[in-house]
Amino acid sequence: MAGYLTLAQPLVVEFVGLPGVGKSHATRLVAAGLAAVGTPARSSALRINHELGRSRRVLQKSGICAAEALGRPRRAARVGRALIGSGQQSHVDVLRLLYNWLFLVGLLRRARTRPVVELLDEGIYQLLWSIGFAGNERVIREHSSAFLGDPPSAVPMPDVVVVVEAPLELIQARLASRRSRAGRLDRMEGAERQAALVRGADLLNELLSENVGTGGEVSGPLLRKVRNGGEGQLEADVAALVDELASRAE
Repeated sequence: MAGYLTLAQPLVVEFVGLPGVGKSHATRLVAAGLAAVGTPARSSALRINHELGRSRRVLQKSGICAAEALGRPRRAARVGRALIGSGQQSHVDVLRLLYNWLFLVGLLRRARTRPVVELLDEGIYQLLWSIGFAGNERVIREHSSAFLGDPPSAVPMPDVVVVVEAPLELIQARLASRRSRAGRLDRMEGAERQAALVRGADLLNELLSENVGTGGEVSGPLLRKVRNGGEGQLEADVAALVDELASRAE
């Protein structure tokens, strides 16, 4: 096994994509690939959201949220106001999104202090998609400065955004086979879910487009894609991504 490297500076990678596309699976594969070549990597979001017990998960997330809100109360209030005007279905949804926003921003801020590759199976861009998908789609364009920061340095952002892609019919089949009905798409059926996936794909493309200003700027994150739809596609794309990330981390 390769000896571990010491990174000169942190490298933050966020995976984005439609629900059911396989973001967490891709994150785990990349983490394993980086470990195999000796590049220090971790996924704090994956560990907290999927591996900790409920009580420890709530405790850790609440601590990160509180630190972010207390340390930057004006920015937290600004994001809260933007969420209130984002067309969410209830105040509970607004509070849930604000909680997740503060958690992710706090997590990113911590990642910027650690010389490792930090892998986020869900991050800032994914949460922006969720806000637009559940509420008013125009919120991404109209309130991007409130969410992403003005100046941009106010909110820590990923260095690389990896879009996980798969055919919509395959994603629909995966969602239909899930036991959980926690997500909005999980509770839909048939044609309603298909229409929602098409709308979600369009919204994701808009979010990452140059027109929105969050994907094509020179100073913005690098955009990469991995395909999770055909035999061998994901493994090949993950291997190429691991090689690039390991090279960038040197």
